[in-house]
Amino acid sequence: MKTRILFVDDEPNVLSALRRMFHDMRGEWDMAFASDGAAGLAMIAEQPFDVVVADMRMPGMDGAMFLREAQIRNPGAIRIVLSGHSDREMILQTVRPAHQFLPKPCQPAELKAAIARSLGLREVFLDERVKNVVARLDRLPTVPRLYAALLDLLSCEDPSMREVAGLIAQDVGMSAGILKLVNSAFFGLRTHVSSPAHAVNLLGLEVIKALVLGVGLFDRFRKEDFRDFDLEKLWAHSFGTGRLARLIAVGEGAPGAIQEHCYIAGLLHDVGKLVMATNFPDAYREVIAACQEGRGTVLDMERQVFGASHAEVGAYLLGLWGVDDPVVRAVYLHHEPGRDRWAGFSPLLAVHVANRFEHELVVISRGYALNPLDELYLAASGLSERLPAWREACAAEVARGQAAGEA
Repeated sequence: MKTRILFVDDEPNVLSALRRMFHDMRGEWDMAFASDGAAGLAMIAEQPFDVVVADMRMPGMDGAMFLREAQIRNPGAIRIVLSGHSDREMILQTVRPAHQFLPKPCQPAELKAAIARSLGLREVFLDERVKNVVARLDRLPTVPRLYAALLDLLSCEDPSMREVAGLIAQDVGMSAGILKLVNSAFFGLRTHVSSPAHAVNLLGLEVIKALVLGVGLFDRFRKEDFRDFDLEKLWAHSFGTGRLARLIAVGEGAPGAIQEHCYIAGLLHDVGKLVMATNFPDAYREVIAACQEGRGTVLDMERQVFGASHAEVGAYLLGLWGVDDPVVRAVYLHHEPGRDRWAGFSPLLAVHVANRFEHELVVISRGYALNPLDELYLAASGLSERLPAWREACAAEVARGQAAGEA
């Protein structure tokens, strides 16, 4: 059965271009084109769509209004908004019904990939429990500007280390944050890193890209927003999990792209906790208190209080940003990997194991019930016998970092 896709744009030449761009997709896509929001809603009324792509700036009913109405009338559709760079932050803060944001003009391959990615993440985007929590959010963090600019630079043919370092150096706050982290006990480096250029050359593009996203996100939150929630400890755990997930991937001989996904997913696996704790501080204190009293795991208590967990809310946020599928799925299922269809080594498996090992090796909160390793999932992956080697390697890595911090 073909995927039904609706494109809505008030510019006739844009609709004509879309028809030409995706002419070769007619065998897989059943496409419809509307010149304004009202016409788009009329088409939805006739038959629902799988994906709705709308321009943000349209006269009369703009993209925000159209998507809100489309969400009500066609709740099962993935909704993608197209607009200029100047609208990006405003869209991510105010257009909750949008699942994906893409800059305009958008290359055909980029839009095609976004549609495919969104359909692959349908389980995340259309999870009613998560949608109910997200609809109540007042403070939704936006993708760090430097990360977006870095992705643009890395998409160019053969970007140089010097160009990447120069881009990072333009953001004084980001440069300071990365250098502080790189020179901390987290990395355990034997040499002092004094500049973004030195950091890029020493760590490589994949690690730097992950750090730009992680540091940029965590810097959006202030310590004073968390009375019963230690932001620095969460960052330390997140960074440690990313480091161990990447270590496991390296040990398994995974390709560079998989190693990068493991690192970013580990770094961001608990981002949903930040979002929930800042938007619902009193309720999240209830979650923490319940965990401290031994009434259940964080996952159990979050679902009891909110109806959804930090894993699901974090994955929804990352999906909204257009982060790569394997990262989003790893965040979404890092406590429940057995729900995934893929059995084998993956970023999800690496983060699931690394998260548990990091909690065991670096105890942040005593008395908390930890989510167990999913033994059935590991057995189905055929990698259960690798657990002792992974645990030994992770323990050595943590010990090395602790020794460097004491030196």
